[in-house]
Amino acid sequence: VDKINHFSKVPEDRTAVDNILRVNHGNQMRLNLMADAKANIMITVASVVFSVAIANLDNELVKWPLLTFAFGCFFALLFAIFAIIPKTDYPKDITGDIDRKSPIFNPLFFGHFAHLPIDEYKEDYAETLMTDDSVYDAMAGDIYGQGKILALRKYKFLKWSYMSFLLGMISAVIVFVLQGPFGDVVLDGASNILDVIIGELNF
Repeated sequence: VDKINHFSKVPEDRTAVDNILRVNHGNQMRLNLMADAKANIMITVASVVFSVAIANLDNELVKWPLLTFAFGCFFALLFAIFAIIPKTDYPKDITGDIDRKSPIFNPLFFGHFAHLPIDEYKEDYAETLMTDDSVYDAMAGDIYGQGKILALRKYKFLKWSYMSFLLGMISAVIVFVLQGPFGDVVLDGASNILDVIIGELNF
């Protein structure tokens, strides 16, 4: 499928167009840096908490809460690592080579042009620079590619990482409360409530 130039009707030499592309691209870069920073923070925190939890499993009083928290930290660590693993897929043709005519081929993205010989890369780059609309098209494609990776990969895994850590922490507190002196009271109360509900349903 050949590329379609959606920017052929955009007037050239418009400062507003240049500004919005620059701002949009800058925002994407900042979001990318923020995602990496948050993932690195979670990797550090989850690693430390996981290590401390595993090291104190011999304490019978907090064994099960710590094991529960360690379980959540493990998945938080795993998802945070997935969030920062580089994704450099590229469009391929039927022979398995990079498809330069694909609509998603981006001559500005290293994951794509790294698979081209330097002469072909320069040829594509020169063609991109020929007109303003082709530059707009390349910039929009680059912004779209970055946004897709951010939304469907980095921030998705980052959300799962923070949720795993939070659920692990909450579950650890619940386990600690249930195994403490109030555990029997809570379980008895829950059992009585369940019996009442079942009785009402049967009635």
